[in-house]
Amino acid sequence: MYTHLKIGIIQNAALTADLPNNLRQIVQGYRECLDHGANLIIASAYSLCGANPQALSNRQSFLTQTQAALESLSQELGDTPLILAAYAPLFEEYDYDLDEPQLIGPAVGVLTPYLLEQGEITQLEEMEAIDICDTTICVNINDTFTEPDDNEVELIIQLSETPWHAGAVSAEDEHFAWVAQENNAVVVCTHHVGAADDNIHAGGSAVYNQDGSAMARLPFFESANRVISLKSKTRAKAAPAEEELLCLALQRGIRDTVRNNGYSGVSLNLDAPNADLLAALSIEALGRSNVVGMSSSQEANHIANALKITSISRPLNELIAQATQYLGEDSDELLPRLNALLQYTAAEKRGLMHLSSLTRSEIMTGSFTLYGESCGLFAPLGNLYEMDIHLLRQLLSEKYADLFGTLKEPDDYETDRIIHEIADRNIGATALLQEHTFPLNENKVRMVQRKIIASALKRTQLPMILRVDRPEERISLPVAHRLND
Repeated sequence: MYTHLKIGIIQNAALTADLPNNLRQIVQGYRECLDHGANLIIASAYSLCGANPQALSNRQSFLTQTQAALESLSQELGDTPLILAAYAPLFEEYDYDLDEPQLIGPAVGVLTPYLLEQGEITQLEEMEAIDICDTTICVNINDTFTEPDDNEVELIIQLSETPWHAGAVSAEDEHFAWVAQENNAVVVCTHHVGAADDNIHAGGSAVYNQDGSAMARLPFFESANRVISLKSKTRAKAAPAEEELLCLALQRGIRDTVRNNGYSGVSLNLDAPNADLLAALSIEALGRSNVVGMSSSQEANHIANALKITSISRPLNELIAQATQYLGEDSDELLPRLNALLQYTAAEKRGLMHLSSLTRSEIMTGSFTLYGESCGLFAPLGNLYEMDIHLLRQLLSEKYADLFGTLKEPDDYETDRIIHEIADRNIGATALLQEHTFPLNENKVRMVQRKIIASALKRTQLPMILRVDRPEERISLPVAHRLND
């Protein structure tokens, strides 16, 4: 019966394809869980291989190294079994006949659940019932839940590979409450921690009772190891509010992206809109000593003074005058482009990652100078609307009162709503205007539509952003291909 189990959960921040480092983290977590009496230990889906190994998972050398890491890990284990996931070949070795057409391609890696015991490795079938520790258990990686093969399953283990997005926690709680009640089983859902490419993984691994309530939850955006007794009927604390999770996600995303790419800190343009918020988030992520503000005028120094960060100010009046004379005409794009070029060069000399403070509203409407405000390697706010920016300012306002001053709500919610409906929900302008719940001005809808279409090419030149929206709402095709209605 499952109630005798003490489940150990390893929630680690594995680095992509860094098998030795990840192996050490798992072994340390395993031993810590053993010290607290665990008799079944579960790691996250990406605990060994890291998130998004991309083309590496299709290389035979990577798959061979992964199998060697699993074998090494199994030798380190005691009597307590460990469940985790790793990449395994989709097809076994195949003898190719070059004279015949081939129906099966070369081996590709697929994330697969494994049961490891002392010196033994068992590859598990997803949602196939198996007896472990006198308990009927099934393991699932695919986040689209399927019914277990055995109706009498007592414990469902979900090794989630889905990145975090706004609203993910409440949606997951609702989903697994239903799964637990529907199957009259305890559900354990584990999550990876850290940023990989443009995605963020939140941690917050949880255990759900048969009645659907959350029994326990691990910290969000932090590595942690914890042992939970299934005999206990305690309830987990409520998850943080959405704006707090968003703030923590951005901090983790900034920290991991900067460090994983070998930079010592960040620099940012203090003259740009929302530079104050981006600077505050960067300080929370990296510390004051690793954040440098740059500007082309003394006016922006109030941000650096309020935050007590290093500031570099270089007036460009003389350079602008010479460039204007060279061009033979004045240009509004000269200042932001020259400023960006100098700041980016200064950042590279200091080993800093230069950040852009562009938001989603600015990006989707093309309200920026290409190679000006968009200059940088990374735009952490690039997936945020004006309301998101406002909520983050509110959340940080007490700690950074001298920086933000008196906060006012954005005047224009309508533009953000139009962008969201057209770009995220894939609603055409004509269909949007026919909705009667919140009537919109046709001229404004058409204007935003034209701006989104016209800025499509500019958006291909942008730095990397952090994804905090739902995966199903991310643009998969250039919007210009489907908005000419």
